[in-house]
Amino acid sequence: MTNNSDDSREQKLLAYLRGELDEREAKKLEDDVADDEEVTGRLERLLLGEGDGESQTQAAQTLSDEKQRAIIRRGKWKMRLTNSVYTFGIFFLIGAVLLIANGWIGSWMHDDLFRVTKDMVNFSQPGVSVGSSGSQVGALYGQIKMELREQVGAEEQNVGFLESTNFLWSVRAEPKWADGIRETKLFFRYPTDEKMTEEETAYLRTPAWNTMNKLPEGTVSQLAVSFDHPLTYDDYQKLISRHIFAYNAETVWFAIDTGVELKDHDQDGGNLLLSAGEVWGYAERNLDYGNAPIQVNGEGDRRTATFLAEMKYLTEHDQLTRDIGAGLVSHRDPEIAERYSYLQEKGVRIYGAVLTGPTKELLKLQAEKSITAAFLGKVEWWNWDRPGASGTQYSW
Repeated sequence: MTNNSDDSREQKLLAYLRGELDEREAKKLEDDVADDEEVTGRLERLLLGEGDGESQTQAAQTLSDEKQRAIIRRGKWKMRLTNSVYTFGIFFLIGAVLLIANGWIGSWMHDDLFRVTKDMVNFSQPGVSVGSSGSQVGALYGQIKMELREQVGAEEQNVGFLESTNFLWSVRAEPKWADGIRETKLFFRYPTDEKMTEEETAYLRTPAWNTMNKLPEGTVSQLAVSFDHPLTYDDYQKLISRHIFAYNAETVWFAIDTGVELKDHDQDGGNLLLSAGEVWGYAERNLDYGNAPIQVNGEGDRRTATFLAEMKYLTEHDQLTRDIGAGLVSHRDPEIAERYSYLQEKGVRIYGAVLTGPTKELLKLQAEKSITAAFLGKVEWWNWDRPGASGTQYSW
């Protein structure tokens, strides 16, 4: 069946070369020549006299040289154009698929990258929170830039930015502190098993109390305090309220016992001091409690459950947490799984906090005997009364 078809096509080509086809048949054959590389090649061989008989050579000589060249040239260029369009179409289709996949995968990665980055700032940087952010989304490359803020009194100050970037599955995060450095003043004394007297820990409190005594009334401050025993959220609120009314100060961060604090640290005569990148905790205002609002001084169980849920989320994204944590947790493994397991067993226990507010109000905590350490952070002029209107302009 195939041989008969080939013979018929051969005879039609010979008839064309001898000029025996009418105009309609000749035009159809010329279109076939342009569309079929095999037919074009056969016609070219006939024109070159490569047939099996004398009749083929004579038939080829029936057409003028110009006609022969025109037929072959037309067929070749049409094939080239067809092949080019086909090739371009394939690459265009592949590009479109990759673009869609890049955006879809990038958006999927962005949500996890943003959430893990925000959590790692919240949990490892005392007093620092995430502000505004911008992002470029992509599977091959993506970037999230977050503003870092620190509250002093009633105002939040910009202290730098955190840039999270991903190239394929490789992720890194690096803080860019204002002026290239961040001066660390907020330290916490971890409550070790070794009990110490009030006199033995006095040097961890006295400098802060003396400085605050000398500061004028019209100032606001940051203060990091540590306790000699762990507290629940509700216990902490009761302890603080014995000295300061809630509206006269604000707790912006809690230091939490996660069971890994004693690792790889030297103790100073029984005192273990931890700061940013070593201490672990959370800022209650940065936790997502869902649609329902939470009471300012209440629902401690709900706060605890939300913090634990976020820790569980980090364990489910362990590699991403380690990649981002490398730039925030003293270039070590944040040990999320171990911390989470400890918190599930022991509960969420507070041993320190960062407060901010009027300096003289915070100084009232000097009377609290369970405070084993107090470190004074930033001090600013009075801003506790919030202005009726305010704003910020950026150059980026």
